[in-house]
Amino acid sequence: MAATTGRGKKAGGMGKPSERAIVAALRKLPPDYLPEVLRYIEFLDYKIHVARSEATEETALWAAVEANQEYKQQHPEEELEIHETGADFLNSVADL
Repeated sequence: MAATTGRGKKAGGMGKPSERAIVAALRKLPPDYLPEVLRYIEFLDYKIHVARSEATEETALWAAVEANQEYKQQHPEEELEIHETGADFLNSVADL
């Protein structure tokens, strides 16, 4: 069953429903459905904010990875030394 907007267009299929059409559809609902509608609106709001937050975090993480790679290219002398044994490690840090 498709809902129609004030102009006879089907909501959810064609075009972008106006705020007026959404409010009109809400007013037609029985009052016991309103808490469910509100929960869905809150879910959509949460989903939008989480998606934006995750995208921002992912961008920041990739920027950090790229900066680290660039730093390593500019400072190859700072590359980690790999020691086969504990004794090798102790010998390399003895003068520190």
